[in-house]
Amino acid sequence: MHGVRSLALFNLIIISINFIWILVVDANSLFGTSLFHAFNVLPTHLTPADFTFKAWLLIAVTMIIVAVLMYRETGNEHLNIRSVRKVMRVDYMLILNQLFCGLSMVLKLNHQMVLSVIFTIACIITILIVNNRVEIEKLTANSFTKYFIRLAFGLYTGWLMFVFAFNVVTTFVKNELVQSETEQYTIDLIFLVLSFGFAMYYSYIKMLPSVSAAFSWGLFGVIYQNINYPNYQQHNILIPLYILFGIGLMISLYNFYRCNSKRTAINLAAQANSTSIP
Repeated sequence: MHGVRSLALFNLIIISINFIWILVVDANSLFGTSLFHAFNVLPTHLTPADFTFKAWLLIAVTMIIVAVLMYRETGNEHLNIRSVRKVMRVDYMLILNQLFCGLSMVLKLNHQMVLSVIFTIACIITILIVNNRVEIEKLTANSFTKYFIRLAFGLYTGWLMFVFAFNVVTTFVKNELVQSETEQYTIDLIFLVLSFGFAMYYSYIKMLPSVSAAFSWGLFGVIYQNINYPNYQQHNILIPLYILFGIGLMISLYNFYRCNSKRTAINLAAQANSTSIP
């Protein structure tokens, strides 16, 4: 049990350091540029507005809360055997994920876009593994810890999927792989639709409305940027963006309804079992 407690503490420390560091970096405090300005010098149709990157603040807060709860529930005073099992299943995978996330951020701000995309992919893969190990689709019961696990990991997963889309298309611009606005528009749209499709599918099968909501937030930022500060004039990407944004909101609401329905069924079953006991 002591080893699990130490692992939970290590997770808490690494997650706190990494996300606080990301917030400091985005505030121009280390590399002299924010995430928005790092991407804005490499214009695409998918460049989101500056305020969109504030998603990292919400993700940081929720992820740190989860780490605190997991650490708390592996202690003797508030021991929760289910939380202990989750920490054991996750093992060092979340720490590895934070390493990949931090490296991706540093490389991005230093315009090493190809390497940044590689570490972004590694970051997505590891958080998907974490979600699978904690069986996140089953954590729909009324529990403060379960709620924050689903919220934090869902927001983080959905945001990373959105980040992947505009990271990739920015890489095309950085390496001068496109010769015209039409080519850029086509590439932007292809990666946007593919990333969006996978995010919505994953949100549905894992019953995670926060995944589709986080991706939709990214789309909202892209819509705002294209309306007010468009990087291109020849092709208007707003119509596809409006359609995807609307679909993302509907899927978020539907998954939220599914979660509530499942939670209600669990509560009714628990009440029936308690009243049937003589």
